[in-house]
Amino acid sequence: MSIEKKVAVAVCTGMDQPLATVSRYAGYHVLEKLRPDKTVLLCTPALTGGVQEDVTFAKENPVLVIDGCGEKCCEKIVNEAKGQIKAIINVEDILKEHKELQPESRAKLGPKGM
Repeated sequence: MSIEKKVAVAVCTGMDQPLATVSRYAGYHVLEKLRPDKTVLLCTPALTGGVQEDVTFAKENPVLVIDGCGEKCCEKIVNEAKGQIKAIINVEDILKEHKELQPESRAKLGPKGM
């Protein structure tokens, strides 16, 4: 019997930028509402720290990266750990296409940020 793999969702951990907050909300939406039985949150700080359990999980399961900006920190962290990135979403790129959707601040996204 084979164990079904889960998709690891890696989200931007930047704390001072509104787009990082949007990234985290998007990740939690996937984890809690869209695919709660098929996804798990990947701890990017644990990857950076070389926590073996997290590194192994990223190598053995598909990873969805949700980055906040053009720095692509989350993508870089997962790549450094040799994770299996299968899809990348960059909030900054999406907001360039949808200028009507803009967060108010990092602490309060507002209706257009959500």
